[in-house]
Amino acid sequence: MRHALIYKKAELIDHFIDVYKQAMKRRSFPHQAVGTVIGLLFPGSAPSGRGVFKTVHRVSSRERDLVLKTSSRRNLQVDERAYKRLPANVRNRYFAKIYWRTKYCLLQKYGTAGPVPPARLAKLETVAKRHGLTDIRPANIRRVGRVFKIADANISKRRR
Repeated sequence: MRHALIYKKAELIDHFIDVYKQAMKRRSFPHQAVGTVIGLLFPGSAPSGRGVFKTVHRVSSRERDLVLKTSSRRNLQVDERAYKRLPANVRNRYFAKIYWRTKYCLLQKYGTAGPVPPARLAKLETVAKRHGLTDIRPANIRRVGRVFKIADANISKRRR
């Protein structure tokens, strides 16, 4: 398994979330508490953003830029299903690679934000639409290496 040490730490985070939710009698996802735990487990990490449902933390890797997305199980399943919606032979060409998912964590190749060339945006929108993906906009596209790729997408309601 790629990035096995990060995977083991992600399993610890999963266990922490289960215990925390049970102890605090909460149903919602504890974003702040998880952020604190990630800071302890990954000393070189930095929060990279937060949406309505997911929190993104940049984690250190010698090889490449990686992020650990944390959220409820359902939200991460949608991300993984959107990634797997693309055929295997073109998946990593247009979508930032997802390595694995645990109960509440997802490890993904990540890049830098920047202005997306209109031609590349149009190409990504076309490919995404062909495979039933939506929400392709510059905020969800990252420069991974020298190429712009989709880092976050949703599944079209018509093609679930």
